[in-house]
Amino acid sequence: GGSHDHRLSGLQTTTFLAISVQLSVQQNYCDTALCPKKGPHIACNGLTTLATACGSSGREVPMDATNQALILDLHNKLRNTLASGNQTPYPAAAKMPTVQWDKSLADIAAANARRCVYGHDACRNTVAFPSAGQNIASSGWSGMTFTDVQLITKFVNLWYDEYKVANPSYTAKYPNGYSGPDIGHFTQIASDRTDRIGCAMVTFKPTATSNKAIMVCNYGLTNVIGQPVYVSGTACSGCKTGCSNTYPGLCSTSEVVVSKM
Repeated sequence: GGSHDHRLSGLQTTTFLAISVQLSVQQNYCDTALCPKKGPHIACNGLTTLATACGSSGREVPMDATNQALILDLHNKLRNTLASGNQTPYPAAAKMPTVQWDKSLADIAAANARRCVYGHDACRNTVAFPSAGQNIASSGWSGMTFTDVQLITKFVNLWYDEYKVANPSYTAKYPNGYSGPDIGHFTQIASDRTDRIGCAMVTFKPTATSNKAIMVCNYGLTNVIGQPVYVSGTACSGCKTGCSNTYPGLCSTSEVVVSKM
């Protein structure tokens, strides 16, 4: 017999190539200008390896091409369902971009996940994403085995499932002073001003017989009070670069999205 519980809590570096010499811009995450509202930045002198709290069995799930593709496909399939007008009672989205992986957002998410402590960080911004958002999830279990794919899939779907307690008035205008059941993970996935995400996940054993996983995803733009989560309209009608071949309700991957308030 097994038991498990879920907890959820709401809320690009440019590379120049010259004569085969790679010069990449390394951001200084300790620059206080990145966190004007609240700090510190999680990646300022952040963890580059697992914290002691993770224990000897702690493991960072590799965000290899396979896991990146899984996370992106889960997000984009859900966004496509919503954008296409197939998520009753929500309206279709006029210009919902296809999300793509961002290494800097993923690296910063890892600095949070490597603590093996479930919680939002105070700041995860970059120069390109001055108001980055974050979804986190945690699951504990014993007497069972879960694959990384199962855990990642469960977490992203749990976030999106908040559509059941949210409603179209919240996606038309993100509420001020909202105090009901969590909706912020769903609205983060549904944001049409986010086209870049990066995630991290760890698994560890809090006790000899129990297991825990924590997943952190960072998004190009957070939920913004008083602004639309997405602009409603005929699917893809507002996309300047046409529709995605893979996700016909979404804009093509060449759509330019400004992830700033």
